[in-house]
Amino acid sequence: MTHLYFLYHVPKTGGQTIRDHLDQHLVRDLDFLHLGPWGRPAALTIESVASLSPAERDRLRSLGGHPLTRDFAELFPERTIREVVFIREPAARMVSHYNFRCTMRARDGAPVPSFEEFLSEASDNPITGFLGKCLGLTARKSQLSAILAELVGMWMVGTTESMDALAPALFGAMGLEPAVPERSNATGVTIERHLTLTADLADMIRAGSPEDVALYEACRRLEARTMERLGITPKPTPLRPVGFAPG
Repeated sequence: MTHLYFLYHVPKTGGQTIRDHLDQHLVRDLDFLHLGPWGRPAALTIESVASLSPAERDRLRSLGGHPLTRDFAELFPERTIREVVFIREPAARMVSHYNFRCTMRARDGAPVPSFEEFLSEASDNPITGFLGKCLGLTARKSQLSAILAELVGMWMVGTTESMDALAPALFGAMGLEPAVPERSNATGVTIERHLTLTADLADMIRAGSPEDVALYEACRRLEARTMERLGITPKPTPLRPVGFAPG
């Protein structure tokens, strides 16, 4: 029985790029499940997936979307789950989220909020908070430490900035051609650029989300380990021990 890939989708980190690539090369709702309300009236719940027949669940290669949590693993007791997550630099992610929100509201004819209004409605450390919910780690006092401990055991931890290098390895492991996916929801292409990230703005956003900053830096280190383990980058040559002399 093949591995089952859990693709945790933190908002505005490239999840739709992966989703759209899978949609082009697999059969939606048969080979992969996107749990969000994509062409359906509401998101799929754990009860929705539980209602699938054993044969239907066995065929699945991956689950993804914002509603995906670790709880779904209980529906696949015979499958080996490979967890995948991408984290984006916090300031860039926040501005991307703002541009996306403004674009969607403008298309709907709704008022576009200022960035200050958008920030006032955002939660503190939104990446950490969202990923904590995905993993069932919601205790605020030790949430970041608990998340970092779980990330160490995941099959693929990466950053959005390195998706072009990591996504082909993911697709190849899933039995697809290891191709670089075409980016979806790209600001300046399909998403209007209502705000441009500047150095001062980045500093301000990062100062308000210190846990997200720490999480991102940790994921950059874990990403390097992921790339070495999957053969994307060569493993570093170990240094000679002190006092070593060739014979």
